Amino acid sequence: MEEWSAVVLAGGVGSRLSPLTTECPKPLVPVANKPMIDYNLELLERAGIRGKIVIITKYLEEEIRKYFDQIDHFKELDIVIPHVDPLDTADAVRKAANYIDTDNFIVSMADIITNISLKDFMSFHQEKKGIASITLKDVPHPRAFGVIILNQNSQILLFLEKPHPQELGLATLTFSSKETIRLQSNLVNTGIYAFRHRVLEILDRLNDLMDFGKHVFPYLAREYGIYGYARTDYYWMDAGNPQTYLYTNRDVLRRWSFPYFPKATWEENGIWWNGGKPQVPSSSQIHPPAAIGQSLVIGNSAIISGLSVIGDNVNIGDNTSINGSVIWNDVEIGKNVSIDDTIICNNVLIPDNSILATGTVIGPNLKFQKELITETNQILEKINGL
Repeated sequence: MEEWSAVVLAGGVGSRLSPLTTECPKPLVPVANKPMIDYNLELLERAGIRGKIVIITKYLEEEIRKYFDQIDHFKELDIVIPHVDPLDTADAVRKAANYIDTDNFIVSMADIITNISLKDFMSFHQEKKGIASITLKDVPHPRAFGVIILNQNSQILLFLEKPHPQELGLATLTFSSKETIRLQSNLVNTGIYAFRHRVLEILDRLNDLMDFGKHVFPYLAREYGIYGYARTDYYWMDAGNPQTYLYTNRDVLRRWSFPYFPKATWEENGIWWNGGKPQVPSSSQIHPPAAIGQSLVIGNSAIISGLSVIGDNVNIGDNTSINGSVIWNDVEIGKNVSIDDTIICNNVLIPDNSILATGTVIGPNLKFQKELITETNQILEKINGL
């Protein structure tokens, strides 16, 4: 296969994921203790992309730059982070054009988790010989994404970005009577694209094409013809809100994203350990599947149930139970605490006798001074006077 390059879009604010993103850019939000952008780069690496990988940043961009200055596990990739100020997704690629010197290139969002066969998608794009190809996936609630209608040759006939119900209904009526239509209104755009180099000339000429979903794909479908890579045999999740973020962590622990796994130096019986195994009292239990970071301190008669993720430098007190939750770094959890289906960000103190119910999300740097009792779906951000 010929050489490819890639553009990774890592500038989004991630407002739907707040308060997880108040201090952490969404591409660095950890899934099973690994930043989301790492899953994306592993995907590109496995596909054999050896051209430049251009990472476009904006929100909290210095945090992303600092991250890549500190790590060395992608040293085989030719990563560049240019100083640009993109106004939208297509504008980001427009402003990265000088770095793209291959005949074909990938554009990917930095905040999705997938195990799609990128090599197969790249081959599909070359076989179709279109100017652009888009990865597609069946989802039960397509209106949150761009809805696609294809013909029998996988050419996209209609692209609707986050359609209203009446738009979806009209499109279905319009195309359902045509024999050549492969009508699948639950196919959505999953945020990985392949382009011919000449699309950069179009973006340069038509500088009002700012967003891929709203502007570029409808234009290209109408004027040039683009193709949809619709497969059902791969995992994909947009961890765009706290609920889907929890689901994504659990899916990775379940190995649904194989061969992309939690951050770990080793794995034993369904538990991914990052660093040395901590001292676990005989009265305490850690159940798989789970991911455990470095420097865990766990008290007596404590239980970490399956589908839980524990970050680095976490202290868990006696008689505390953690079930199906994600705990970030530098968290102190007191004694006799119950935590269910909860997300706790960095640098948080949970006092003794607290009860965190399903749906609780605690933002960074919160130090509670007395026991905390939360109700279902309560979201806690920075509170004055704590």
